[in-house]
Amino acid sequence: MNKDVIYIEPEDDITDIITKIENSKEKIIALVPPKKAGVFRSAVNIKLMSKASKAAEKTVVLVTVDPSIVKLAAAVRIPVTKNLQTAPVIPTVDTEIEETMQEEIIDDPDEAIEEEIKKTTEADEHKKSDDERQDKEEDDDDLPVKAKGKKEKKSNKGATDAADKSGNPVINWIKAHKKTTIFGCIGVIALTVALVWAFTIAPAVDIAVGISTEPNNFAEMITFTTNMAEENVGEGKFFLEEKKLESVAEVNFEATGQKNNGEKATGEVIVYSFFKKEGTIAINAGSTFTINGLSYTSNKDAALTWNGEDFKNCDNKNNATQITNSGCQVSTSVTVTATSAGTKYNIAPSNSGWSTTANVSVYSDKSMSGGTDDIIKVVEQADIEKAKNELKSANGDENKAKLISSIDGEALVLENSFDQETSAAVATPAAGEEVKDGVTPTLKATTTAVVYAVDKSKLQEYITEKAKLEDDQKVYEVKDPYIENFVKGDTGYAGKLKAVYAVGPKVTDNDVLEMVKGKGIGDARHDLSSINGVTSVTITPSYPWVSAIPSDTNKITIKMEVKNNSDKEGK
Repeated sequence: MNKDVIYIEPEDDITDIITKIENSKEKIIALVPPKKAGVFRSAVNIKLMSKASKAAEKTVVLVTVDPSIVKLAAAVRIPVTKNLQTAPVIPTVDTEIEETMQEEIIDDPDEAIEEEIKKTTEADEHKKSDDERQDKEEDDDDLPVKAKGKKEKKSNKGATDAADKSGNPVINWIKAHKKTTIFGCIGVIALTVALVWAFTIAPAVDIAVGISTEPNNFAEMITFTTNMAEENVGEGKFFLEEKKLESVAEVNFEATGQKNNGEKATGEVIVYSFFKKEGTIAINAGSTFTINGLSYTSNKDAALTWNGEDFKNCDNKNNATQITNSGCQVSTSVTVTATSAGTKYNIAPSNSGWSTTANVSVYSDKSMSGGTDDIIKVVEQADIEKAKNELKSANGDENKAKLISSIDGEALVLENSFDQETSAAVATPAAGEEVKDGVTPTLKATTTAVVYAVDKSKLQEYITEKAKLEDDQKVYEVKDPYIENFVKGDTGYAGKLKAVYAVGPKVTDNDVLEMVKGKGIGDARHDLSSINGVTSVTITPSYPWVSAIPSDTNKITIKMEVKNNSDKEGK
């Protein structure tokens, strides 16, 4: 008969040894302990080993000369041998080790083991018969003596008749020891229930699988749209959600304008023209007359007219040469008013230097007078535009912080898309109005802060799909995606998507369950540790005697412990 020789490693525990016994295909198993095997120096472990071998209908032989192990083996009647060529014996506690384990070299150690087991089995059966016989006698001695003489003989005769009638001494013993039988049955049932619970119901394991991931960099140009219907994540086009925050803001500003609020000068100018034929030249009210940068406007309509025949109405009627060469000179006076107040508009008469928007010539023969100075401060439009720019940037950081904090954490905020505009601006005083002493002009407007955000989960999904992976790898985490160089172009928005993603072995909870269920703890640990990227495997049984992974997956708890190295820069 063949035997299986199993060499025990120093790190093997009792569950590993029992698993190896159960998984062996041979009926005879020779266990060779290492020099330092603490697991073999525990009486509980030796008993568990003996019980497991009997349950598996296998015979275990210990190959050792260690006195402490031999004594423990003697207690549970496990055969012991010095080496694989020596006949095994079942030592006794009182027998010296050297006497018990004689160095008898035999041709077939396996047959010697079978012979020794046969002798042991026969001795156990003889001992069991002797014990039953002794129990029977003790029970008979315990029978009560109810009468002497004939009564005693009659009682004995009735018991003898009953025994003869049943014909089965076991049944007779059970009838005579009802309490013992009942308690014994209860004990057997309790023991059976305990064994079923211990080896069928109770076994469960917790499996912690340590996985190491490596970081990788992701960088790719993507586009954006403000129309949700145009979003296409697969093609790298993402919907931009616009977030707004409106508030009314006010800013003070300084008026830099000046206005002369005095009286305007008035007077009159002479306008004239030469006619060679009948005609009329109109000078409309509001026509401008300018000299030395000072402007005056006509107060009412005027006209120059000649009928083409009456030279006596010509200014140059006595100058025949001029009439012949230039024509009839016709003139009229036009009252004018300075376009602005001020004494500078009070000017002397001048025969030259005048210009006009009307198609006539001009000169003045009287002074302009009546202009006075009264300088006041006024708001100019340039002051208002400057205040608008200040208002646009005012509270920008505060509004940006408020706007971003109001956005859901699942969205990625494109902070460099932040902008702030003003509308419905109202200046007090208004443009051109006087700013009185002690008054500070103000500009009040509605400020609208705007920023864009994109769904972060869609970005992570896109990175996971586009990441370059080996067949046995998967993405465990996409960390802090962000958009670089976000710009608005002619065709829409664009930017570069960047992130660091963690890559590790493609193994799931279900993969682990399918790999380990029903296996011994040692084999399960070995198989899981062989997966590329798995750095540690810890299997914790529910009870010390549990030596294998349950086949029922409901009794297996899987915990993936990912050691993420993506905090450092990706490769």
